[in-house]
Amino acid sequence: MELNIISSMDEDLAAIKKILGGNVDAFELLLRKYSPKVFVMVGHKVPVEDVDVVAQDVFVSAFRSLRTYEARQPFENWLSRIVRRRCCDYWRDNERHNRITVDGMSDRHRQWVDYVVSEMAQDTLERECKKKEAVDIVHLALGHLNAEDKALIESVYFEDVSLKEVAVTFGWSVVGAKVRAHRARKKLRVIVENMVKNG
Repeated sequence: MELNIISSMDEDLAAIKKILGGNVDAFELLLRKYSPKVFVMVGHKVPVEDVDVVAQDVFVSAFRSLRTYEARQPFENWLSRIVRRRCCDYWRDNERHNRITVDGMSDRHRQWVDYVVSEMAQDTLERECKKKEAVDIVHLALGHLNAEDKALIESVYFEDVSLKEVAVTFGWSVVGAKVRAHRARKKLRVIVENMVKNG
């Protein structure tokens, strides 16, 4: 497995060297290799009708900032950070999408929200959040967070990205990312509680 990663990094570095040397057509190699992953990642973060535009923006941003890539990490990791930033930019620029109401919830979702708002233990909440109903509710509530908090919660709790990696992505300190994550979780809980009260 590690040999495959090294081989992949060598291929990527060879393509990047060609691009930076003036052979911009070599960028197509990276496009073909990473387009499927980028489209999947973007597809999980933005509405389906905007996936193409955001994915294209990811690759334009990657091309423009290719000189900043450092080979200490796989190119895929570097590209994933750009995906998170561009998706965050999308939500920041499209605040109208953040207006989600309790009307979008099914009866099952409302029951789950009632359960969450009750005084349940944190470990029970974490187990419940793995269920589809819980994830659906959290996604509804995420629409009420600002773009950075939304990206932070999605990255850490849905994509298992480390706080350190999120901090690097957004130019925060690790301590700052931890504080933001704590505050974002509190905001999310308040939003869920308000969804129940207004439902």
